[in-house]
Amino acid sequence: MKLRFCLVAATLALLSPAWAQNEPQRVTVEQVDALTTGSAFPGPREGQTRPVWVWRPTNAPATRLPTLYMADGLDGLYVAVAHLQPLVEAGTIPPFLVIATNANPDGQQRAAEYLRGWTGGSDDFTIHERWLIEQVIPWAERTQRAANTRERRFIGGFSNGGDLAWQLANAHPDLFGGALVHSPVGARADWIQPMANTQRWVITGGTQEGSGGLERGGQTSRTIAQAVERSGGAYRVCIGRWGHVGRAWRELSPGSIVWLLGLGDPASVATPREQGNCRTGP
Repeated sequence: MKLRFCLVAATLALLSPAWAQNEPQRVTVEQVDALTTGSAFPGPREGQTRPVWVWRPTNAPATRLPTLYMADGLDGLYVAVAHLQPLVEAGTIPPFLVIATNANPDGQQRAAEYLRGWTGGSDDFTIHERWLIEQVIPWAERTQRAANTRERRFIGGFSNGGDLAWQLANAHPDLFGGALVHSPVGARADWIQPMANTQRWVITGGTQEGSGGLERGGQTSRTIAQAVERSGGAYRVCIGRWGHVGRAWRELSPGSIVWLLGLGDPASVATPREQGNCRTGP
């Protein structure tokens, strides 16, 4: 049975501040919903269920597509496709697939699943990691025609979801060709692995991020971006004047995802925020 976006309407409202009318053109939640299906999926722990969401454009061929696995369910999915869906529908860029997994609804447990070694997290990270890799990805490849090669399989997220993407892409370079890392909070440069130089990395951070446990001024993003540059891996780094908010992540995704997944020229779809703040190398 199809699940609906209303399950996270309150959260999406937080990601869409009142001044969003000045944002570059994007589709509505309802328009994204029309291309999205959801399933109640078993796990991560025995007896649990989690929604897993699938966004597949209607003009996609009945073949495997480049695939982005996004953290934080519908929120992550919307961040990824809000600006890209109309471009895919118009044929401006080729179709791709998004598989989005819901987080634990408890904030502390979400952090424990997304950050290895989180205080009091027990084995939550390992169980969640195994669930994604051993259950969700094989299911997506078997039933949703998700990419089954490392070069076309990517992982992404924002905030602690960005931490998760950074860790898993480094820990499993045989699975992921790269990662979309929006505004990581707890990521560390020393988590980088030797094969990072064979992957593609999008790393973003705002100079106005800095409340609570957040690193001030996007310092975490700068630190891990420097580690990627030193490794020799291909990178797209976007640092600029924004806060820890959904609008920024949406606006930083179009060109970044096109670049990450190899879908074409990122400059042709980049938003003004990307044009002014993103650089690529080597």
